[in-house]
Amino acid sequence: MVDINKINKLWEQLKTQGVDNDTLCELIKTVPPIRAEAFALLKEKGINNNNLRFIIEHVPELQNEAWTMLKKNKPTANELKNIIEYVKPLRKEAWKLFLKAKPSHLEIREVVRYVQEYRPLAWKQLLKAKPSTQDFLYVIRFVPKMQAAAWEELLKKKPDVDDFMNLIKFAPEMREKAWEEFKKVRLGNDMLRRVIIEVPELRQEAWQYLLQKGASNDDLCFIMKDIEELRHEAWAEFYKRGASGEDLRFVMKNIKPLRGEAWLKLTEEGATNDDLCFVIKDIRSLRREAWERLREQDPTKNELEFVIKYVEELQSEAQELINKKSKVTLEEFRKAT
Repeated sequence: MVDINKINKLWEQLKTQGVDNDTLCELIKTVPPIRAEAFALLKEKGINNNNLRFIIEHVPELQNEAWTMLKKNKPTANELKNIIEYVKPLRKEAWKLFLKAKPSHLEIREVVRYVQEYRPLAWKQLLKAKPSTQDFLYVIRFVPKMQAAAWEELLKKKPDVDDFMNLIKFAPEMREKAWEEFKKVRLGNDMLRRVIIEVPELRQEAWQYLLQKGASNDDLCFIMKDIEELRHEAWAEFYKRGASGEDLRFVMKNIKPLRGEAWLKLTEEGATNDDLCFVIKDIRSLRREAWERLREQDPTKNELEFVIKYVEELQSEAQELINKKSKVTLEEFRKAT
């Protein structure tokens, strides 16, 4: 049972301590006994369009009065869009005002998405407004019943690979159609890599397409790094074609499951001193083995100084080698005479 006396007492206390517009709006919505007085106070304090829209949406008893006030304040297209979306009795009048308010493409798109009753009208308005590919992508993604119409309009715009990529990722119902159109465009390997990495449903097909087109070592490195299910297949292709030292160093540093195989491949093909310095610095698990190999390959003073600079645990050994290289030996005199 509503305790009117308590409500009135609390209301008087609230007015004394001061009350903001948002609180007044909630009171107007939820406490009918003080609704009229709270609304009068809100108008006295200075009611804004957000307050009016709240009352229109949530307080049917005051809807017409608040709507009349809002219209006098020249509401924005976005404010009118919200009325169209949430207040069915005012939808027809709000739509007329909405068109006069020069709505943005986004605001029209949202009517297409959220207001089924006005979807055909909003769609026609969008087509009149010189829509972009982004407008059609939005409709395809969020309005299933409009996908076919939006797809036809999108193709007229000659969408680029990024547009198709968005469809492939975010519109499952259109994925196959988009993929077929996507393949007709002159695709770079980077875009195929994106499909492989970002669209699991098309991963195998895009992977085969990339191999047929000619995957670079960079392509294979990124796939080995990011796609576990293709890692060993990409490694086999990488291994078969003969990878550079730089490529193998990338694998060792970034793809731990293939580190041992990449190290073996590097040593089989003849690791350079630069390769070994990289491994000594960045691959702790292979540091000692790489250091022993570097010692056998007669490192230069610069290479030894690199080791001293970056690998504390090998500083003394590297310095000892530098010292030995600096000493003049009897053998050098014999060679000179």
